[in-house]
Amino acid sequence: MKPPSLSSSSYHLFILLAFILFAIFLYGQNIGRYISRQNHLNINQNIQTPPRSSFTAEEYYKKLPFAIGKTEDGCDVFTGKWVWDPVNRPAYREPECPYIQPQLTCQEHGRLDRDYQFWRWQPYGCSIPRFDASLMLETLRNKRMMFVGDSLNRGQYVSMVCLLHSLIPDHAKSMETFGSLTVFTAKDYNASIEFYWAPFLLESNSDDAVVHRITDRVVRKGSINKHGKHWEGADIIVFNTYLWWMTGSDFKILHGSFDDEVKEIVQVSTEDAYKMAIKSMMKWVEKNMDPERTRVFFTGMSPSHFKLVFLSLNQHKY
Repeated sequence: MKPPSLSSSSYHLFILLAFILFAIFLYGQNIGRYISRQNHLNINQNIQTPPRSSFTAEEYYKKLPFAIGKTEDGCDVFTGKWVWDPVNRPAYREPECPYIQPQLTCQEHGRLDRDYQFWRWQPYGCSIPRFDASLMLETLRNKRMMFVGDSLNRGQYVSMVCLLHSLIPDHAKSMETFGSLTVFTAKDYNASIEFYWAPFLLESNSDDAVVHRITDRVVRKGSINKHGKHWEGADIIVFNTYLWWMTGSDFKILHGSFDDEVKEIVQVSTEDAYKMAIKSMMKWVEKNMDPERTRVFFTGMSPSHFKLVFLSLNQHKY
């Protein structure tokens, strides 16, 4: 089969970011340990190198919670190319996963091509092991994994569930929703994979998990615990927030409470508003996540997953 050409650089980026999330899960840096060693906090997508100490690199990676090993020397998982792989892809098929939201079922809504499912990311200097669902379930035994953020992270959550659910008998799994929280439970493993809707991480007027398309967005300063109380006790947390901040104008920040009769709202730059949210998240992580037994990951900039008008243009222009 001749591999088809990809028509959109944005589509490449979207798939790349989705794959990077799983790569980082297996090989990425431990933000919690980074916090314990630094007085100031920074988000970095590069793999953390072992600190100079009395133990070896192998011993260091064994100390990272949930780590199954280290990457090959000289392996940069972020530098590579897409390769056509009709043998090992896709990892799961849409009709086989009942947890995909109806609005995201491309094939059910008439998409005829299947070629987009057969591309695999191949780093130049090494190979990434194929996803092992059995190993993942064993890693999650007696654990709670949580995705927190907007619909892009919800897509990652659903993909993780789709990758795992076929190994679990129907009577031993469940999917339940409690307001902003959706929980998939693997009963025999005493494990849960959860998604919590919080597009800004802080409290906002867009926190309704169903009705949240509000143009005039307002975020409340210092409100991380409004949602954070539902994240406590998680062993693995994957945060994301970015797209909802992109309004194209200054951002409205609430001082006080949404219940106040007279609300004090100030406008700040998007950069300052976003910085406020990230600092709040990192402070929450430092206070609530134990670096010796938990892992924290952050997914930053991602493209929109709405229909792209330029897909209908002549693909030879790209």
